[in-house]
Amino acid sequence: MNSANIIRKRFLENIDSEYKKFSETTIVPKCYAVAGIRMPVIRQFAKEICKGDWRSYLDAVRDEYSEDMILRGMIIAEAKMDLDERFAKINEFVPKIDNWGICDSFCSSLKITKKNKDAVWNMIMPFIGTGEEFQIRFAVVMMLAYFMDEEYVDMVIEHMEKIRHPGYYVKMAVAWCLSYCFINFPEKTMTYLKDNTLDDFTFGKALSKITDSFRVGENLKDEIRKMRRK
Repeated sequence: MNSANIIRKRFLENIDSEYKKFSETTIVPKCYAVAGIRMPVIRQFAKEICKGDWRSYLDAVRDEYSEDMILRGMIIAEAKMDLDERFAKINEFVPKIDNWGICDSFCSSLKITKKNKDAVWNMIMPFIGTGEEFQIRFAVVMMLAYFMDEEYVDMVIEHMEKIRHPGYYVKMAVAWCLSYCFINFPEKTMTYLKDNTLDDFTFGKALSKITDSFRVGENLKDEIRKMRRK
């Protein structure tokens, strides 16, 4: 057994059957089953692999479980490589995402975005036009995680207005993103929310997420509640 497969064997020895039951209630698997490995364990293995021959690991290991994919995403996000190689691996990885857990953990790991914002923005844009639920969600979650600033917020809101996809995980991501826009830029986002073409579900969820936030004052929450569609 090669070293990559030895690491994977060790990784799977951390399966927690009780956590597996919990995970299966929150993540609906499609291509990848849920093993039941906790996130701190996955992060620990990602750090270990990134210190060694991570390319051999990625080449050798078959992704059977959602946690295999989460680990792969963390390695792609955190291993030392130049931006061109990282972008190539991201573009290969994102179409394989099949649930929100893989998507959102990958986005949260891509901290290289902070020093490469223009390049990452341009990299994520094509995913919006794919028509694929989790590829669109990837782009939206990246926006809410890294592009909540004066330079990008107008473009973020513009994209949220244009996205049209029936998938639940796209709609929830758009609502989540708009709530972040509101928290950071309340006046600008309020203007948009008063004149938008969002579907009723996404609009309602965006308002709910805003009113759930501890970072929004009660007066603004009252104004938001009055905007609910009948």
